[in-house]
Amino acid sequence: MNRTPIQNPYLASATPGSNSDNQVNLKGLVRTSQIIAFALIQAVVFITAIMAYLTLLSSDGGPDNAAPANPPADDSLVMVVIGVVACFVGCIASFVANRLLKGMAIRQFSSSGEEVELPVDETVTMTAEISRLLTTSQTRMIIGMALVEGAAVINAVMMMLDENMIHLVMVAICLVAMAVQFPTLQKKLDLIELAARTSQDRI
Repeated sequence: MNRTPIQNPYLASATPGSNSDNQVNLKGLVRTSQIIAFALIQAVVFITAIMAYLTLLSSDGGPDNAAPANPPADDSLVMVVIGVVACFVGCIASFVANRLLKGMAIRQFSSSGEEVELPVDETVTMTAEISRLLTTSQTRMIIGMALVEGAAVINAVMMMLDENMIHLVMVAICLVAMAVQFPTLQKKLDLIELAARTSQDRI
């Protein structure tokens, strides 16, 4: 019995010359990437909100008849330093990894000899090489945002441990770093055009 292989409608190559299919695939991929990015950002916001709420409850000392909350430990500054280091290391690692993976994807596209009509717009033909370029772009976005997400979660945990709200500043920086990497249709089109121009310059 013949079985038709299942294809991802967002990544499957469209029939050459079919502009409507090209737009669906391109916009569908962007929409999928946006959902993933939103989920990663949402996770950081929810975790931080829960940790902040628990921290505020703990700092209040609980019920009136309960024992007073323990004063901050002398090593609380150490946790702040760890949070700051985690934040900046995560952000730097995220953008370095993003840049490296982007360069590798563009070089791979250039070596394929793929020709793309310039300037690039939404009607670009979704060839196998362009689909591979965009898939790599989605992968590097996930890796980049995950690195920053880890740093944000570390600060949220540290905040609950040392009851120091300064960690919220680090979480906010991480959220900004994640927001900068949020995918848009224009960013994908710019990536395709950059790869196409690099490929032409190489020929």
